[in-house]
Amino acid sequence: MRNTVWVVIFVSSLTGCSGIPTVPYEEPAQSAQVARIRVITNSDVSGDSIAGSCAPATRHKMAEAGRFGRDGWMNTSYPQYPVAPVQLGMPQRTAPKLVEYIPAIRMAEGQYQEVVTEYRVRADLPFQIATLGATIGSYGSSYSSCPGKAAVYKLEPGKDYEALVGVGSRPNGEGGYSLTCVLAVAEISPLAGTPLVLPLMLSPSAPPKVTCKP
Repeated sequence: MRNTVWVVIFVSSLTGCSGIPTVPYEEPAQSAQVARIRVITNSDVSGDSIAGSCAPATRHKMAEAGRFGRDGWMNTSYPQYPVAPVQLGMPQRTAPKLVEYIPAIRMAEGQYQEVVTEYRVRADLPFQIATLGATIGSYGSSYSSCPGKAAVYKLEPGKDYEALVGVGSRPNGEGGYSLTCVLAVAEISPLAGTPLVLPLMLSPSAPPKVTCKP
């Protein structure tokens, strides 16, 4: 089932996800069946093709938000990844903007801001989008968090997608906004004869629960 409205939802937890090794994502060979995906996050995103019934033993990092000061400069102790985001000529963005937020520790060292970058990914295998989650601080003694999650999507060769992962916001019914945890993927395509680009939400599958042996 697909919807034409962006939804914000987390699906299926990853057990012990913080202990999974991570290396930079590498694009597939140009000859492979590929799709393009725009990764938007104010936390972190890893992407991996699922070749069997087990989860990857090593994740491939696609994006990670960095911290920025009020002057707009990035804190080099908490750099975004990639430092220089890539554009592949995809259709214009349809996803809502993610919030800026302060972390629960070392609050004075900047706010996390979303990073947006584009990749080619294999479309002949299910593709897993995963995140370690986020911890959102406040200037009181409380904090909130988005847990580590993952979801698997079936992508199609030659098509364009957006992955929105991290901390968003939505109206709370009291005239304000509440934070919400986001993990969603949409196919995006221009509407013929118009400048409009439409998102078609993809329904995810649960990620494998067993980790592949190295």
